[in-house]
Amino acid sequence: MTAASLNDARAALAAGRFAEAERLARLLVLQAPSGDAYEVLAGALRRQDRFEEALAASAAGLKASPGDAVLQHGRAQALSRLGRYQDALVDFDELTRRGVSAPALWLNRGVALLGLTRSADAEAAFADGVRRWPQDLGLHNALASTRWMRGAGPAFADEFLRAVQRQPDAFHLRLGCADLLRRADLRVEAEILLRDGLRRDASNRALQGALGVVLDELDRTAEALPLLQSAAADSSSARGNLISALLRLARSDEALAQLAPLRSAEPFNGDWIAYEGMALRQKGDPLYRELFDYDAMVQPFDLEAPAGYANISEFNAELRESLNRLHVLETHPLDQSLRHGSQTTRSLLTIDDPVIKEYLNALRTPIAAYIASMPFNPGHPWSGRKTESFKFAGCWSVKLKANGYHINHLHPEGWISSAYYVSVPEAVRSGEGQEGWIKFGEPRWPTPGCAVERVVQPQEGRLVLFPSYMWHGTIPFSQGERMTAPFDVVPA
Repeated sequence: MTAASLNDARAALAAGRFAEAERLARLLVLQAPSGDAYEVLAGALRRQDRFEEALAASAAGLKASPGDAVLQHGRAQALSRLGRYQDALVDFDELTRRGVSAPALWLNRGVALLGLTRSADAEAAFADGVRRWPQDLGLHNALASTRWMRGAGPAFADEFLRAVQRQPDAFHLRLGCADLLRRADLRVEAEILLRDGLRRDASNRALQGALGVVLDELDRTAEALPLLQSAAADSSSARGNLISALLRLARSDEALAQLAPLRSAEPFNGDWIAYEGMALRQKGDPLYRELFDYDAMVQPFDLEAPAGYANISEFNAELRESLNRLHVLETHPLDQSLRHGSQTTRSLLTIDDPVIKEYLNALRTPIAAYIASMPFNPGHPWSGRKTESFKFAGCWSVKLKANGYHINHLHPEGWISSAYYVSVPEAVRSGEGQEGWIKFGEPRWPTPGCAVERVVQPQEGRLVLFPSYMWHGTIPFSQGERMTAPFDVVPA
């Protein structure tokens, strides 16, 4: 009975049914505590982002099964996700000394090194992993991404491309490499890679969908549509790409028909809310204004200086020093919205720095005021989630250089998102041409009937709060440097 239950728990975990896996593992821990049971429990908790609980489960498992490599690796993963990178690295290094050899160990060890701002060591770890496991997608992606952020330029993906050439029918590598090239704005190169794959397997829906995305981003949306329609049968994310293309072709009724089951299944998914808003906007439906009231939902606050500081400028000067120490990479991550700048490699929520902690504490008053201003409206994806209890879901820092900006984007898993301006250059302060201003309402790609609806001028010490499902981006600025420390909030 116990063996069958353990197999059931493992099967639930592998299938993504994390709550079910947790329930089954907890029963096993009560009935017959073992390292295996705690391993599944810790894995289920990690996949639900409950890292403190996962850490405790891994520790209990190691008491039941001392030296278990899988449990120790799981403990290190939880430590890493909690920002305790040095502690995680101790576990990762011990496992390698014991002769444990696995792609996930090399990958997670490199991630911990990045978290410790040891980017050269992280690159070396990923490169070693790629040599050992040339078919592992995660290691290839991590190596190329790290080389990109360290300023390798066009050569950042050379090793990845060579792997595809050596293994032309390894479609997972081809798809991953093409996606990386696309995100580096090398879309023509990505198209070539994907078309070569489709010559090998014309019915591969994943390749069709990836090529459809590339063609759409090359403004060849009508050409992309049949590829996206074919791919949409396989996944909700592929259906999202189809919906975006339909909206770009002003086919809003078809987009709404595709959206209906997605909105019902995931009512707080920011992508689906944003797409619904775009479709309603194209149709002139007044419901759009209920979902996107920019005057009420986009609110600027001027942050109060924490105790002990004469003014917010004095505090921001210290905060900027703390954040600058965390900006160790040359350019933007390929999976983020910024261009011509850098982003910190670890969450500010995990930094043991008194100034950063003062900053996080200072945010609580304006966030509470913002939430209090919401008129409770059950069923509304913004005000229907109103609660006095909230938590930070992420916090990071971005440093933009001259000509820097954020492409239009949204935060699909958040509730309240933000921009906090630690410092802004004169080109932004002057207000001329709205350089560096944050804009709302314009989607990632040009779409009929969906232009900018509101802009807000940044000021040093200004916090702007808004729904996470709103499209937002930055107008480029010509000179100087801008530093921000944005975050997301979710109901607790």
